[in-house]
Amino acid sequence: MGRISKQVTLDGLSIPAMPSVRTSDGHILEWDREKIAKQIVKETRLVETFYGYEGADEECAREIAREVEDRIRKLGLKSLSGPLIREVMNIVLLERGMVQYRNVCTRVGTPVYDAHLIDVGRGFEAKDNANLQENAETSHKKKADKISKEQYLLQLPPHLADRHLCGDLHIHDLEYFGSRPFCQDWDLRYFLYYGLMPDGNGTKASVAGPAKRAEVAVLHAVKALGSAQTNFAGGQGYYNFLTFLAPFFERMDYEGMKQLMQMFVYEMTQMMVARGGQLVFSSVQLSPGVPRLWRDKPCVYNGRVWNGKQAPLRTYGEFEREVRLLFKALMEVMLEGDYWGKPFNFPKPEISIEPDFMQEDEQYNSAHPDLPTYTDLYLLTFELASKFGTPYYDNQLPAYRGAGEGISCYQCCAYQFSTVADQDKDFDRKLYFEDGMHFSMGSWGVVSLNCPRASYKAGGDEDRLFAELKALMDVAVEVFRIKVRWMDLIGRNGRMPFAMQRPRDPITGERGAMAVDFDGLVFTIGVVGLNEMVQHFTGSQLHESDDAFRLAVRAMTEMELYAREITAKHGMTIALARTPAETTGQRFAISDLLSREFEDHAKLVIKGNLGYALDHLGDTRDLPVYYTNGTHVAPGADISLARRAELEHVFFPIVDGGNIFHIWLGEARPDPRGLMDMAMKLCRNTQIGYFAFTRDLTVSLHQFTEYKGKKVPVTSFESPKVTAEHQALVS
Repeated sequence: MGRISKQVTLDGLSIPAMPSVRTSDGHILEWDREKIAKQIVKETRLVETFYGYEGADEECAREIAREVEDRIRKLGLKSLSGPLIREVMNIVLLERGMVQYRNVCTRVGTPVYDAHLIDVGRGFEAKDNANLQENAETSHKKKADKISKEQYLLQLPPHLADRHLCGDLHIHDLEYFGSRPFCQDWDLRYFLYYGLMPDGNGTKASVAGPAKRAEVAVLHAVKALGSAQTNFAGGQGYYNFLTFLAPFFERMDYEGMKQLMQMFVYEMTQMMVARGGQLVFSSVQLSPGVPRLWRDKPCVYNGRVWNGKQAPLRTYGEFEREVRLLFKALMEVMLEGDYWGKPFNFPKPEISIEPDFMQEDEQYNSAHPDLPTYTDLYLLTFELASKFGTPYYDNQLPAYRGAGEGISCYQCCAYQFSTVADQDKDFDRKLYFEDGMHFSMGSWGVVSLNCPRASYKAGGDEDRLFAELKALMDVAVEVFRIKVRWMDLIGRNGRMPFAMQRPRDPITGERGAMAVDFDGLVFTIGVVGLNEMVQHFTGSQLHESDDAFRLAVRAMTEMELYAREITAKHGMTIALARTPAETTGQRFAISDLLSREFEDHAKLVIKGNLGYALDHLGDTRDLPVYYTNGTHVAPGADISLARRAELEHVFFPIVDGGNIFHIWLGEARPDPRGLMDMAMKLCRNTQIGYFAFTRDLTVSLHQFTEYKGKKVPVTSFESPKVTAEHQALVS
C-alpha cells in the first residue's frame, strides 16, 4: 500500500489524515472512529452469551478505538479495509489482556458476531433471497457466501473491486464468481440419450442408463436439474420440455399422464437440495403442441436417435396427442395446488405464445375431437394466472423474436437465450442430434450498471452520458474476462464435473459429447435505474415527457450498438438485460446516498421512503429506497396499463438478453377468458416478448389454506399505440 499525503490540523499540529475505508458489507466510507467503538460494545456482548462475562462499556470501547486510530494513522496507509481495522483492533485487545473480547471480535472468515446473527436468521443478507428457507443449511450457505464474496473481491484487481464496492456496478452472485457459471437452459434430449450421471464422472453417485419408461424419464429430468445446481449459480430449465418428453407417453391414458406430471411438479417442489437447502430454481418452456421446427425431426429417447439408422424413423410430429394431453395435465396439476391448496412455485411454466398455435389445425381437431384445442390449452394457463399468477408468457409473435428460424426461450429470472442457423454452423446437426450434438444455452455471469450515476457524472452533457455508460460496459467486460480465466482454471481442476461430463455413448461405447458448450454461453450486462437516469438528466421520468422517453431509447440503443461492437472486439457475446435486480436497485440507491459526490443528485430521483432512509442510513443498509429496475416505468407511476405497455414495449427488441413486463392483479381473480383476450392483444399488437401476471396471495398457515379473493372482470385493455416515431426509434 502507498503512503498518504493529505494532512489535517489538530490542536495546532499537522498530522496525517485517515484513509477511506472499504467496508466488508460492500461500500467505501469516510473514516469514523466512533463506528469502531460502537462495534466493540455490540460485539463484546457475545461474551455474556458465550462466557457469562460482561461486555465492554462505552468508555472502554472508545479508549480502544482511539488507540486503533493512532496505530493506523502511524502506518500512513492510502486505503484501508474493514478486515485490516479488525486485525489492528484484535492486537490492541490482546495486548490489554482482553482475551475474551478478542475471541468474539476476531474473524473466522467472518466476525463471530456476524456468524451468530446468521445462525439466528438475522444479519448478512437475511432478506436477500426469498427462495431460501430458515434452516441450518441456509445459515451454512450464508456464512460461505460471506467468506466467498470477500475472497473474490480481494482476488479481483483493486480497481475492479472498488467499482463494485462503491456502487458503479454490481457483480451478481459474487459468492460464486470464482467457482461456477451463472445459469443454463438444457436440451432434455441429452439425458434421454445418454442417461443420468448426477456427479458428472460416476465416482460418487450411481450411473443410470437411458430411461426406457416414462416414470424414469421424468425422474431423470428432475434429478438432472437438481444435480446441475452443484455447478451453476442461477436457475436451471428445459426448453421445448413436453415435445422432447412426449415419446415416452405414447398411447398412455390421460390419468397416467397426469399422475406423472403431478410427480414431476411435486419432485421439483419438495427437493430441498439446491444451494443452502432451497428448492431448485427451475423453469420449463411449454408449447400446446409440437412446434413446426420439430415436427419432422427424429425423436431422441430410449438411448437412441430414431432416425432410420440407430432405430426406425420416428419424428416428434407423431406425438401431437401426447404433447396436448401433457400440457393439459401439467396445467391441471398446477391449478389444483398442493395438499393445502397453495400454488407450486417451481418449475416456472414458461408458456410459449407461438405463431404455430395462433390458428387451430382444424383437420387434426376434427380427427381428434376428444383432444383439447390450442385455445383450450392456452385458456387453462390463464385460469392458472388468474388463480395463482404462476405462468410466465414467452411471446414469440413479434418479428424480432424470429419464431421458427431458430431456438429461443426465456428462462430463470427473465433472461432470454437464443440461437439461429446463421449464427451457429452446427445448427442443423444439433436439430438432428448428430454425434450427440445438442443445444446449450445460458450465461457465464451478470454485471449490472448503475445508470443514474452515469447521469450524475455527465453533468448534463448527452455525449458524456453515453460515454459514461459505455465506460461502465468496458469495466463489465474486464470483469467477464477475469471470470473466464478463473473458470478455465476451475475446469482444468475438474471442479465442474456435471457441466463438463462426457458420458458413455449407448451406441458406440465411446465418450459422448460434453454436456455444456461453454463457448455458447453469453455474458449479460444488466441495466438498473434507466428511469432515474433520464429523470436526473431531463427533469422528467420515463412516462412524464417525450424528451425523457427519447433519451431512454437513445441511451439503450447506444448501449446495444456498443454491445455488438465489444462482442466482435473481444470474441464474447454480450447481451443487455433487465436483470433481477431488486436488491441491486436498493444497493445502488444506498451507495449513492452514502457518497458525498452523488448524494445530492440521488436525493432528487430515488424512489421509496427517502426521509426514513436518511434518518437510518448509519444503522442499516436494508432501507426502503431503490432505483427502478431495468427499463421499466417507475412502479408507482399513475398511468394506465396500456400506457405502461406503450412505453415499455419499445425496449424489448433492444434489450436482447431478457426483459419482462409486469401486470399486477392485486388480490382479485380476473375472469380467465378476459385475461386471455387482453394478453393476446398485447402479444399481437406490441413488441413485449415476456410478461407475467402477479397476484397477491395470503396463505394461512394455521388454517392450512389460501385466503381466496373475489373474481372480478378484467378492465378493458386497449392496444398500445405503436407510433411511427416509436417504430423508427428501434428500427
